[in-house]
Amino acid sequence: WSMVLLGIFMSMGGLALGNLLMEFVMDDAASLEDRQWIWLRYGTAYRALYTLYEITFAGNWPTNVRPVLEKVSHVYVIFFVLYVTVIVFAVIRVITAIFLKDTLDAAHNDAENLILDKMRKKAEYVGKLEAVFQAIDKCGDGMISEERLTEILSNPKVAAYFQTLELDVHESRALFHILDNGDGEVTREEFIDGILRCKGGARAIDQIQMHADLRQLDKKVVKLVKSLQKSDVIKGKRQ
Repeated sequence: WSMVLLGIFMSMGGLALGNLLMEFVMDDAASLEDRQWIWLRYGTAYRALYTLYEITFAGNWPTNVRPVLEKVSHVYVIFFVLYVTVIVFAVIRVITAIFLKDTLDAAHNDAENLILDKMRKKAEYVGKLEAVFQAIDKCGDGMISEERLTEILSNPKVAAYFQTLELDVHESRALFHILDNGDGEVTREEFIDGILRCKGGARAIDQIQMHADLRQLDKKVVKLVKSLQKSDVIKGKRQ
């Protein structure tokens, strides 16, 4: 609609300017060269419209405007000043701002849609993990032991299903220690949280396993230090 509005303004301006300049074109007292120049640029509706198109978009309005002022009349400065100020600068910049706003809104909507899509996919993924946990948890007590996880992952179909969840499980013992917080059993929350952190290729799960091993090693070191302090093998820090 903005380009249609701009076209209407140019058409109205071209028709008005062409009619006003026809008196000069028909004036035999004026210079023939000047009359021909005006005719070539403003003599018909088509010529006047195309000249205003150049003035509007090509930025060469001084070339097409100055001769009119010098050869015909400086009264036309009113028309050209209003046209250049209102149409060339104001309207076109408003149209540009509208296009820019629409572009930014579209980009913002795309970002929101992307976030919503990721949230939806994560919710679906968590739902699948909950279904997997319920299938593994035969007893229904909300806990999974290492033996049960090893038994399940030894099934090729289960291992293949884990791969469809973008989880490369190549060792059940390593996976269990990643999921376990140290109490020897895995809860539903630990299972889902651990799987989400392990999601990805073998390299990702190996990194998570390394962090889990370091965490367990740290706990063992702390227990060992406490045991040694109690047995007076080493002295605790003085208060």
